[in-house]
Amino acid sequence: MLSVGELTRCIRAVIEAEDLFREVWVRGEVSNLTRHTSGHVYFCLKDEAALIRCVIWSNAARTTRFQLEEGMRVIAHGRVTVYEKAGQYQLVVTDVTPDGVGALFVALEQVKARLAAEGLFDVAHKKPIPPFPTTIAILTSPTGAALRDMVTIARRRMPGMNLVLVPTVVQGEDSESSIVRALGIADSLPDVDVIVLGRGGGSLEDLWSFNTESVARAIFACKTPVVSAVGHETDYTLADMAADLRAPTPSAAMELIVPDRNELLDRIGGFVESAKALLAGRLVLARGTLDHLTASPSLKYPERLVQGRWQALDNLESRLASEFEGITSRCEARLGEVSAKLASLSPLAVLARGYGIVRMPDGRVVRRVAEVEIGETIDVLISDGRLISKVTHIRKGWD
Repeated sequence: MLSVGELTRCIRAVIEAEDLFREVWVRGEVSNLTRHTSGHVYFCLKDEAALIRCVIWSNAARTTRFQLEEGMRVIAHGRVTVYEKAGQYQLVVTDVTPDGVGALFVALEQVKARLAAEGLFDVAHKKPIPPFPTTIAILTSPTGAALRDMVTIARRRMPGMNLVLVPTVVQGEDSESSIVRALGIADSLPDVDVIVLGRGGGSLEDLWSFNTESVARAIFACKTPVVSAVGHETDYTLADMAADLRAPTPSAAMELIVPDRNELLDRIGGFVESAKALLAGRLVLARGTLDHLTASPSLKYPERLVQGRWQALDNLESRLASEFEGITSRCEARLGEVSAKLASLSPLAVLARGYGIVRMPDGRVVRRVAEVEIGETIDVLISDGRLISKVTHIRKGWD
């Protein structure tokens, strides 16, 4: 007799022992989708006939190329096992891809929206393409027609252009990691001015590596400007959006970034001719100015110019002497007036008219008779000396 656990383990051992169930591909519609906080993803795959439970462990979920959604049709790859606790068989999914082109578009739009929200496609992050690059790194298949086209056009436009091939797989299972690795190598090469990521056209499935999140992020992370030249003109990939410049085809990429030697020579020739014409015009103008100056009287008869300056200097000297003489006369007259006025106000002039100044021995000027007493000595100043007197009588008034 078996316990429930023993029976379940036997069933699990039988299922896992069968090679048929070790690696299976299952097509179905996603339902009952649950994302656990641990990172594990649980869901069911169903069709019109049946339903199977599925789990994607967190390590595999992190590498899933798109976001699973309820109702999405997918193809899941994994192995069948038994979850003993629930007594249910389930599919442990290791890889999942959209089923059909419609689902691929859904997955593409999911990644595009997420990267756009992070700013990977913003114009502000686009690096300028140098106008005259000297070294270009080409990332493409070494056997593809895209490489031949790019090399041919680059050599035709600029024969001395230095081209560095970084070979990469551009289609298939290993293409995504190969492109990411090649971008890292090209970005680390010294003296590379531009990186061109290119391949020919193809279906959405063929170009899917250029629509992956890892490739878009690798392009965005490059310090060297990246030109995306993937597919035909109507093809538009995430690589185009993340790149600093999008070229409609690989050939067009070289037309855009490699300057044309003949055009440059024509432009230089035009600049030279313009410079010659400008210089000739300036020479004619300078020659006319020189002829005019040569014919002027000042250069033909320089002594006349000096003589005229001498005469003007003499006139100025005469005017200066006259002005100085006038100023001196006016100053002397004014000085005489002021001196006369000061003389008239001088105390000495008053004394000369017969007046005197009476002072006490201590120097005080006597202004009233009450300031002097009989018997006091006074000092009388007159125009030519002093009189030392003694007061014997005092009278008020002039009588």
